[in-house]
Amino acid sequence: MTKLTFNNVDMRGEVPVLKSDLEILKIDNLITGNKLGSNASQALFTALIESDPGFTALLNTTMSKQLRAMRDASAGGENVPIIDKDSDGNFVLKNIPKMSFSPMTSNPDDCCVVGGDLQVCQDDTILKSLCIEKCETGMERMIGDVTRTNTNSIVYAAYKQMLIGGGVPKASLPTLAQFEQLSLIAQFILLNMLTFMNGLLEAERNGNIIKRFSGLAQVYANPDVVSIDGGQGVIESFQEVLCRMNVAPSRFFAGGFFLVSRFAMSAVQKAVVKNKDGNYPDGWSVTETTETVNGYSVPTKNYSFNGLPLIMSELVYVDAETFTGDIYLVPPTVGIYSGVPLDMSPQFILNEWERKDSPFVHFDEQSKAYPDCWTSCDRLTNFGAVVSTEVNGLLKITNLDAPCDASAYKGFEGLININSYAPYIA
Repeated sequence: MTKLTFNNVDMRGEVPVLKSDLEILKIDNLITGNKLGSNASQALFTALIESDPGFTALLNTTMSKQLRAMRDASAGGENVPIIDKDSDGNFVLKNIPKMSFSPMTSNPDDCCVVGGDLQVCQDDTILKSLCIEKCETGMERMIGDVTRTNTNSIVYAAYKQMLIGGGVPKASLPTLAQFEQLSLIAQFILLNMLTFMNGLLEAERNGNIIKRFSGLAQVYANPDVVSIDGGQGVIESFQEVLCRMNVAPSRFFAGGFFLVSRFAMSAVQKAVVKNKDGNYPDGWSVTETTETVNGYSVPTKNYSFNGLPLIMSELVYVDAETFTGDIYLVPPTVGIYSGVPLDMSPQFILNEWERKDSPFVHFDEQSKAYPDCWTSCDRLTNFGAVVSTEVNGLLKITNLDAPCDASAYKGFEGLININSYAPYIA
């Protein structure tokens, strides 16, 4: 397979991101070319190359960078013992050691103070696996080969017409098999994002696609994590946050950010407004800019509190029955460990697809009873966890009410908690 080189890469921190309107997408190539389309042609697979801002920020914490370095060093042959088994047989990730000194001591009238000992606290995080599969029966395979149709044929035909309308030459259009391969990869990437963000050890969410997994929500479900009830209001809740930030060492929070759900961001936008003197509430900073969406310039406001930005993520789970949202204070000591490099280009999975012994892409054919007789499955897998080495740096604001009545969201029920790539269509 020819190695592809991306020249027009937008680096968000250390994460490479390809925008769907770059010229590189017009190259006649299945992977990086116009088969992925552009925003103008409403391409179905822009989710492959455009990341969620909140998830991107989570990938860029100091901890995430350190964990990636540990993983890459281990994969490169270095003797880095980062994965082990606990007494229950679970695979665990040995977090980056947190070093400190024990307290200094002294007795009255002593000439010298007794220095503390260097101590290392090393917690273990259980690693979980996640998997997505696409199966078809032998009958489906045969009919598809003979008739060149299957259950995705209508979508495939419409997708081709969108690409043709966007100027893609017919000779460069994907086959139905290639279309389905890209579809599964797109869903796998989104599944990783949703699971690392919302995975829980005790509960299942988002139509049960988020299985029991050590995700960000599970980290913040720790009873030791400080929780602030947002029902008292946005301004009041953040004043409690400020009290904690003023007492704790600045290293706990410097370089961190607030991860905000969509309902919670709506509450912030309603509450954080200028007073009669033209000033925002104490601790708040708001900058007005524009961003380009589908070729149009759209005004936007960026909020920060006490120097930490508020970053909204469409992937953060919200309660669609109570219409309340949450905000997580994510310090630099929180990060993602992933077997699949989530800061990858889509080419990574496509390369794995070609490997017969890939640990991440599996093919299986199994016999079944009549009438199916046999089934063929493609499976994409990953493993990992979200880890934290300083629980005192964690904080969450819960139960922030959406400022609008439920009737305002009528028809949007399927978009409130994303579990497909459909909402990414421009």
